[in-house]
Amino acid sequence: MPLTRAELRLLPSLQTYLTVAEIGERLFVSHNTVSSQLGSIYRKLGITSRSGAVDGAIGAGLLGR
Repeated sequence: MPLTRAELRLLPSLQTYLTVAEIGERLFVSHNTVSSQLGSIYRKLGITSRSGAVDGAIGAGLLGR
């Protein structure tokens, strides 16, 4: 299943050291929304960690290095 627009908007933030709360503040969404979208990204990419999500997104051509 492809990533949604909201999930794609969140991906670049995963390459930073921002916390989930800080990502939410920058994207003007709640902590719970970010957490939910992260879970969905992890599930869709078949990974279990933030670094895995970044690696998977780079490998899929969704993020640059």
